[in-house]
Amino acid sequence: MLYAFSEGCKPVSLTEIDENCLTAGVVSLAEFRESFAARFGFAQAAIEETERPDTRFRSTIDVTDGHLFCVVSLRDVANVYGARDRVGLIVRKNLLLLVSIKDDDGSIPLAFEEASRRINPKSASMERLICMFFELLLADDGSDLESYDNQIAMMEGQIETGETGKHFNGEILSLRRRLLIIRNYYEQLLDIFDAMVENEADLFSEHRLHYFRAMRDKIARLSANAQLLRDSLVQVREAYMAALDYNANRIMKVFTVVTTIFMPLTLLVGWYGMNFRFMPELTSIYGYPAVIVLSVVIVIVSFIFFKRKKLL
Repeated sequence: MLYAFSEGCKPVSLTEIDENCLTAGVVSLAEFRESFAARFGFAQAAIEETERPDTRFRSTIDVTDGHLFCVVSLRDVANVYGARDRVGLIVRKNLLLLVSIKDDDGSIPLAFEEASRRINPKSASMERLICMFFELLLADDGSDLESYDNQIAMMEGQIETGETGKHFNGEILSLRRRLLIIRNYYEQLLDIFDAMVENEADLFSEHRLHYFRAMRDKIARLSANAQLLRDSLVQVREAYMAALDYNANRIMKVFTVVTTIFMPLTLLVGWYGMNFRFMPELTSIYGYPAVIVLSVVIVIVSFIFFKRKKLL
């Protein structure tokens, strides 16, 4: 699926590519390996990179031999642990190839088709097409990050109401890991657009580099937002640990108060538990009731004392 942009946007084949006219499209990995690599003389390293198993998140960016090449790992911000697409981005003078390395949901050609429709063919440029493609891929990321923000706000509310549950700390750590993956995803895109802004291979027009700068700034804001959310989770975890400490201190305070109230009673029991023969209260008919009244008075006086000290 290749398109030539001039007076209009028309499909072209490999043999019809005009190097003086902007041509862009999405090709499969097999098509790139069997036809395009030999036709345009792409380095063997580029072919090997597209065939490399999906074991790394960050990819190297190759800007040599008059072309820019990189492999982009695309993430669904709302589901970072889901299957991720991989697309090879290859740029030569007036040629943009998107190599669909892994695309389970068919989102890569759909995004390219939509980007092609949104750009006026008469004023189409390599820079605008690349930025529009990534703009569509990142279209929902702002709202997805906002959902993470709402989730963090709910966590703060759970801490305030004491409804955290025993898995709350694990939920915080899991959310931080997801946001780390998202931030690394944006850092990968920033590396790519930094290389485009530098324009080392002179593939782009200098007066159109502002498209790349604007896109890089947008990705930088998304990355900063993801980092801000991670920092917010640190504060949430600190608030959660402070709440746990507060609850533990309350429990210890209650135990301390109860122990203090019953200490005089323990002394009283130990006192009259001594086995001396001449203890006058042992033979008094009022001894037992007197001890009961004294114990009740001690408990009431201790309770009033701690209540006035706001320890209960």
